[in-house]
Amino acid sequence: MDNWSFYNPTHIEFCPEGLDRAIRGINYQRIALITTPGFTKRGVVAHLEKALVDRLAIVCDTVQPNPDIDAIDTTAERLRHIAPDCLIGLGGGSSLDTAKALARILTQPEGTALSEHLRAGLPFKNERALPVITVPTTAGTGSEVTPFATVWDFREQKKHSVTGNDLFPIKAILDPTLTLCLPESLTISSGLDAISHALESIWNKNASPVSIGLATQSLAISLKVLPGLKEKPFDLANRSAMMSASLLAGMAISQTRTALAHSISYPLTLGFDLPHGIACSFTLPELLKYNAEADDGRLKRLAVALGYEDALELADALKRLLRSLGVSRFLSRCELKEEQALALTHEMFTPGRAVNNLRPASVEDVHAIVRNAFNAG
Repeated sequence: MDNWSFYNPTHIEFCPEGLDRAIRGINYQRIALITTPGFTKRGVVAHLEKALVDRLAIVCDTVQPNPDIDAIDTTAERLRHIAPDCLIGLGGGSSLDTAKALARILTQPEGTALSEHLRAGLPFKNERALPVITVPTTAGTGSEVTPFATVWDFREQKKHSVTGNDLFPIKAILDPTLTLCLPESLTISSGLDAISHALESIWNKNASPVSIGLATQSLAISLKVLPGLKEKPFDLANRSAMMSASLLAGMAISQTRTALAHSISYPLTLGFDLPHGIACSFTLPELLKYNAEADDGRLKRLAVALGYEDALELADALKRLLRSLGVSRFLSRCELKEEQALALTHEMFTPGRAVNNLRPASVEDVHAIVRNAFNAG
């Protein structure tokens, strides 16, 4: 870590019960709101319409979980005629990532399709993306402060990333009251996504003292708060704390990118519709033990900071956490069995993610990690 840098230009506004005020402070004149049908049904969109008045040019409330590139292209064609000067992403990671992907494609020449570029691996024209404002409604993805958008190609069974410093949201508005209505399953899966981001950014070759500090603080909060939210889901103090933990993990991962846990997760989400946070987290204890064998001191320091003697003791605590949150039930619900997961080992080894891991890994290592995760008990 002798040479490192840190860059995150997103203006963050943490405002419990202050969403309307924060939205009214936006100065753009032709805003497109990108969200899901649920937020229209629950009346949140109506609140934003009232706050933005005639500055809201269009509401696109068609985002589905794990946004597909063909669906994004359909939305982009609809938006080209509106010519928005800003996009607001309201929702979980799928809405925020869709807004970022749209921000990229809408500044490309007319007729340009996101699917065409991603499937063919074509570069985008050097045009700055539209500004994006993010309003997260889950505490997990951290997408509100990252320059990445995860999008999916279900036709080709592939996951893609749209990225660039111009995709850092210009502003993130965090109102934890928006997470009060989250069902238990989404609270758990998104919370585990935040824990995955924090750990992945620590056992990462791109880590820095700043990113490790952010991730360590995130874990100090999330490991304590997430189990409590299962018992008291309407506790606003804990919801606020979990949203802060997600934010800190997102800031860390914005610098390092993800590593093996996320690499392993992608084919499981594509093939079995396993929630992203569960797909990323069920291997965390085994990955911590794996990386501990190449520890340069950071994992030992993390464990001590969190109140454990060493990384192996922290791995045992993570195992107990996953058990208490019912992660195995998520796997069963998606009918994912050990032999099915192991059959995807080669697809789980994504070089662009595996190379970030603190300890170098092979396909055989991934196979062993997944097998051990299923047999951890």
